Amino acid sequence: MERCPLGSRIAAKQMAVTRRGYDVRSETSVTTQNQPLDSFTGDRSESAMPARRSAAIAAGRAARAEALLGILGLASLGLVLLRLVETWRVSPPRVSHQVAILGQTLSYPAANMAAVIILVLALLGAVVTARAVLGVAREVTGVRKFHRRLAPATRRDLGGALVIDDERPQAFCSGLLRPRVYVTSGALALLDEPALEAVLAHERHHARRRDPLRLATSRVLTRAMFFLPALGELGRGQQALAEMSADESAIDAEPGNRSALARAMLTFSDASEADDSVGIDPARVDYLLGEPPRWRFPAMLCLVAIGLLALIVTTAVLVGREAAGTATLAPPFLSAQPCVVVLATIPAAVGLVAVRLLRRAWPGR
Repeated sequence: MERCPLGSRIAAKQMAVTRRGYDVRSETSVTTQNQPLDSFTGDRSESAMPARRSAAIAAGRAARAEALLGILGLASLGLVLLRLVETWRVSPPRVSHQVAILGQTLSYPAANMAAVIILVLALLGAVVTARAVLGVAREVTGVRKFHRRLAPATRRDLGGALVIDDERPQAFCSGLLRPRVYVTSGALALLDEPALEAVLAHERHHARRRDPLRLATSRVLTRAMFFLPALGELGRGQQALAEMSADESAIDAEPGNRSALARAMLTFSDASEADDSVGIDPARVDYLLGEPPRWRFPAMLCLVAIGLLALIVTTAVLVGREAAGTATLAPPFLSAQPCVVVLATIPAAVGLVAVRLLRRAWPGR
């Protein structure tokens, strides 16, 4: 079923939120004769804190679980690569396995089934390593290019946030090691002062927690270990919960920020074009207006991932005892002797990869 637009969603729940004491169109708290006034003063009792910080707790759990699975995955594949080194050996051409075809003597590797299994697992480890390295390079170069595009449009500093000359209403946090808060001139023109302060408090929370770096690491792990669906689910949950946690932080600093944030989100949604992305999630709106987070920890997927990694490690340890393989430096079925060209391709390939990464990092140089 198609979800209703953001404006309709907020409007439909406006009356319910008003009954709770907040009006998304106004900063004024609503009270009734039957309710004590202190119930709307943002009481910071110990019993109220867990409910307000539930998204932060869930985001921390998702981040820790994803990091743990990533470390286990890298360690498991590292063990497989170690077993490959232990079970395969490079033999000189004179003792290599050879076959004669059309008068030509060609060499080929020889291995038992256990060694082949180790080789397949090691290839998986090599693919994961390559995807991780490329993922890190993509994230770093992407942030650098983005900041270079922002530099000419940055006008001034506003309470620690950089103002960008852009008519589109946006506010965001960017930067891996030194994250900064950015807000556009379009947002300044549309938002009232309470809504602007609430949005900046939200983005400052992202900067303090280094959420851009956390989410970039999550994307790298998810792409590299594509065979572990749990990482993707944890990454999506972490991204959604990071927004809710930032909302919690802003509201914890000033209870009136709940209505201000809702009003800012509605303003951004109304002013943005259909193809613009302003970082608004319907689940975040629901949580901001009083509903609990819908995301649930993927315990079963995590257990399956741990089981798969345990299977890889167990296979590498047990099969590695019987594995035995030999090969020469010559390409299989191509030459009877190691070729100098084969050795030369190794530094050449490394150089080409380095040049490509440098061009992506510093285009035009």
